[in-house]
Amino acid sequence: MSATVAEAKRALRRRALARRKKLNDPDVAKDAAAAAAAHLLRSIDTAPGQTVAGYAAMRGEIDPRPALLALEVKGCRTVLPYTTGRGEPLRFLEAPGGVAGSIDALGIAAPPASATEHDPDLLLVPLAAFDKRGYRLGYGGGFYDAALARLRAGGPVTAVGWAFAAQEVEAVPAEPHDARLDWIVTEREAIYISG
Repeated sequence: MSATVAEAKRALRRRALARRKKLNDPDVAKDAAAAAAAHLLRSIDTAPGQTVAGYAAMRGEIDPRPALLALEVKGCRTVLPYTTGRGEPLRFLEAPGGVAGSIDALGIAAPPASATEHDPDLLLVPLAAFDKRGYRLGYGGGFYDAALARLRAGGPVTAVGWAFAAQEVEAVPAEPHDARLDWIVTEREAIYISG
């Protein structure tokens, strides 16, 4: 990564996370999560038996649990990411109800390491910022870019950026290794990312 792009990403990440931090009203966040879940269910096809990855919301992220619970009612299996260390690939471990129940190697809420591993068909991806081209700015670890590259090499998988509408920016600095999302879902809308 060039120093210029890396610095642009760091600066945008700082601004985006500061803006997201202002969205800290629990009632507003709860309503936003429910609205985003409704947009996902109306817009993105899922089928019983599919595996859906969410995450344990932290640092003001929009909570994916309402969507995960609704998808479980439709017969989907829920998994959450588990990290074994920096530079190591994400594992997706079974987590009924989207409940973490443990902590991974990086101190992030996750299923127990002994939970059954499943590759997801659909991922709800956390982010700091997104643009309408389908690029996301994560937290700088590259975990989701690597996971999406691995999963897509094995077959179709749908990546959904899960965010507050206020996290949209005009353009996220992107490099060839940055994985594009297929959809962005916010409390306001579901945005399909074409081609």
